[in-house]
Amino acid sequence: MDRIVVATVSLTFACALGACGKVQEKAAEKAAEKAIEASLSKDGTQAKVNLSEGSMKVATTDASGKTTQVEMGSAQISESELGVPFYPGAKQNDGAALRVASGNSVSLQVGLHSDDAPDKVAAFYRDKLKAMAEGKQLMDMSGNDGSSISLIDDKTKSTLQVHVSKADKGSEIAITSIREGSK
Repeated sequence: MDRIVVATVSLTFACALGACGKVQEKAAEKAAEKAIEASLSKDGTQAKVNLSEGSMKVATTDASGKTTQVEMGSAQISESELGVPFYPGAKQNDGAALRVASGNSVSLQVGLHSDDAPDKVAAFYRDKLKAMAEGKQLMDMSGNDGSSISLIDDKTKSTLQVHVSKADKGSEIAITSIREGSK
């Protein structure tokens, strides 16, 4: 019977320690949020920071009322938002998504990985951007480091850029979309 009491006390103590670790982790997260908010809150700027689940969300409003929102890590960005499809079979890199909305401009960035060779991936995006290029400026640069293909639309004040580089296995893909005048 003494063994049962000792085992029960030990199990209760272990569970309490586990819960304590979660409480300490949450407290550290909240302290970091408050420290970041304090550093951003200057000259009338108000900031709200949320650090959770491996991501960061920051919302600020300056003294003139201009808002900025930043979402890193867990940002969910679709192909339609970017304006170009993801390479077939490519997987999004963990934490490799960024959304910044400031005033009327929106910047999006996604990092992908494909097991296919960089030349094949670059050719896919080259074809996609060329098909969208009417009335826009298309820039295509390739070198030993990889390929960068950009589509610039002065009329809509938007830029779409795809950079493909060699990875240990396959290709790394970075897609950036910047649009003015939209939210």
